[in-house]
Amino acid sequence: MNPYRHERGAATLVVVMVMFLIMAMLAAYANRNLVFEQRIASNYVRSAAAHEAAEAGLEWGLALLNGSKIDGACQPSASGTDTFRNRYMSIDGTTGAIALLAPASKTMIANCARATSGTWQCQCPGATEAVPGPQLAGAQEAQPSFNLQLEFIARNGVVRLKALGCSDSQLDTCTDRNLNQQAAANALLLGNSQMRVEAALLSALKMPPAAPLISRLALSTDVQGAGLHNSDPRSGGVLLISGENLPPDLPEDRLDSLPGSSARQALFGPDSVLKAASEGDAMFRLFFGMPSASYRMQPAMKRITCNGDCAQTLLDAYAAGTRMLWVDGDLSISSNIALGSDAEPLVLVAAGAVTLDGPMRLHGLLYSRGDLTWHNGSGLPALLKGAAIAEGRVKLAGRVDFWYLSSIMDRLNKATGSFVRVPGSWSDMNK
Repeated sequence: MNPYRHERGAATLVVVMVMFLIMAMLAAYANRNLVFEQRIASNYVRSAAAHEAAEAGLEWGLALLNGSKIDGACQPSASGTDTFRNRYMSIDGTTGAIALLAPASKTMIANCARATSGTWQCQCPGATEAVPGPQLAGAQEAQPSFNLQLEFIARNGVVRLKALGCSDSQLDTCTDRNLNQQAAANALLLGNSQMRVEAALLSALKMPPAAPLISRLALSTDVQGAGLHNSDPRSGGVLLISGENLPPDLPEDRLDSLPGSSARQALFGPDSVLKAASEGDAMFRLFFGMPSASYRMQPAMKRITCNGDCAQTLLDAYAAGTRMLWVDGDLSISSNIALGSDAEPLVLVAAGAVTLDGPMRLHGLLYSRGDLTWHNGSGLPALLKGAAIAEGRVKLAGRVDFWYLSSIMDRLNKATGSFVRVPGSWSDMNK
């Protein structure tokens, strides 16, 4: 009997064990790489979520700057006290300079977080109120959020929007630099992204008119005549510009120009340039500086269609904070209304003819792409403070007054319009 027969296979066992050890080492190494790749992938996901949240914050803020009145949840509200724009900034009507209303110590003005339902929950408190963190029921990680901040720019009509995006629903986790050790460790597992962009005000009235009434075609009035008033020295006290011959029967006592000057010398017509501006948008461009198709698509513009008397629709839009209105088709108002104010005038453009009937009071610029007819048979005054422009004829009956105010023209030119991105101003602050 072979004494080593029971020891056979020992070498094979050693080889197998060594191979198992090598395989275990390879498996551990592969698992280590897999864990490493998973961490990289999760970091990419969190970083992308924060990046998209910050970009969404910029677009959201830009949209609100051109929106109507809002409530504390940043939602459009007819009962809101002010617009997002007026809540956090003021624009000088003479220079266009923007002043931020939030105190210097305030790091953000609004925030939003994405709930598990997929909707965004936002907060827009008053300018002097603190912005609390998002309060989401059942909030979990990977619910992105962002906060928004406005920054002063030493250029008139320009403001900077800054957004911080976070991959977590609790913004403090991404923004607080005084975290305890455990919170700091958790913060390392989150993604955050900071972006900013500059927004400039695109004027609602690029070239303000120099007269309270401008008519490309003829102006006709009844025996009471039109009341034209302009004592602004910058505009030269011009009362009327017409593309055709002036009406011969305008009463002197209804015309007021610069003190000491002749009111008749403040009437201009026929104006060959105005009369020739009949093709397409030629006349429209003279005052707005762009084609009508581009103008009516501005972010701050509200387009409406009226069937019959448009008074209530206009009043509702103005009460909601809209200061630029475009009426598709003809515009008719037959109510005794007061639309606009000296401090908050509006631009009202009608794509068709304008028919006004009654003693209404309008503040701002009224532009008709057709004829402008205003009849006032009542004993009450019918007044437009600002200016009226018609691409067609102007027909006035009864007592109607046009009073030119340079302060209204300045505000429409410097402080009214749409905020748009400044090309090349976007920056990623993470780099």
